Amino acid sequence: MALLCSVLGLALWSAQAVAAGVPSGLPGPPPGAGTGLPLPPSPGAAPSPTTDGAPVTISGTASGPGLLSGTASLSGKRVSIPLACNAGGRVTMSAPGLGTMAQAKYSCAGGRSTARLTLAAATAKRVNSLGSVIARLAFSQGEQLSLALGPRVPAAGTWTSYYGLACNSPAANQAELLAPNFTDTPSTTIDVRPWLAWYTSATGWQWIGTQGTSASSWYSWTATPNGVAEWLTPPATITPWAWGPISVAPGHGIYVIAVFEVIYWYSHPVYVWHYARSGGGPNATVTYCEYP
Repeated sequence: MALLCSVLGLALWSAQAVAAGVPSGLPGPPPGAGTGLPLPPSPGAAPSPTTDGAPVTISGTASGPGLLSGTASLSGKRVSIPLACNAGGRVTMSAPGLGTMAQAKYSCAGGRSTARLTLAAATAKRVNSLGSVIARLAFSQGEQLSLALGPRVPAAGTWTSYYGLACNSPAANQAELLAPNFTDTPSTTIDVRPWLAWYTSATGWQWIGTQGTSASSWYSWTATPNGVAEWLTPPATITPWAWGPISVAPGHGIYVIAVFEVIYWYSHPVYVWHYARSGGGPNATVTYCEYP
């Protein structure tokens, strides 16, 4: 009886969340995650100076489909991807080292659709053996999105630095993104690519970078045991890379979260992406910033 009540309670919460326009999942990896990587740094060369991100506006409208969640399970050879949409189309799924994995058409009704794809047996076996892959989704409308796919998709991490996305700062319906203070031992060059993912119940998760819709730049810094060397000027004073103001159009029910990709240039480069912390106030940490 207790289990039945728990299931009914979860179903009721899910229905209420959908009705309220709350995201049913997080956005997952950014567009082209793990691709378009910069060249390795020249030995002994210091990173070039970088500038902060320019002001940007999140309008709350989108021309292409959006994911409702950035992760998807692989059941045998099949995967279902819930979408927010305004028209039907076609989607092609691919992944580095696996090539084109599957293609499918989808229809759109009431602003929602589910793209159902079937992988070849050998491809599904490979994904199952890896546990998870970052799959690229190319839509016929031109949208390029990424998805964490597999039978064992690990939970996405969050950068531990207290820097991140400050909600309603410096004013209402705005935000400011401060890059996490990346640390490493021993010190090494890092390349960092920042992103903002934003969601409405009508658009699903959409992406904007420092170069515009679904496009962002790489920034090169030096991670040390005490943080980013270029930000420690003067010593003991941290001046992190900042992006803002990020203006958010009111009246759309917009949720915003930040993501940073990082390449650590060891003898064997290491690539990782994590969410940044979101701050609802001076001492409050939330999953994402909310803008009614």
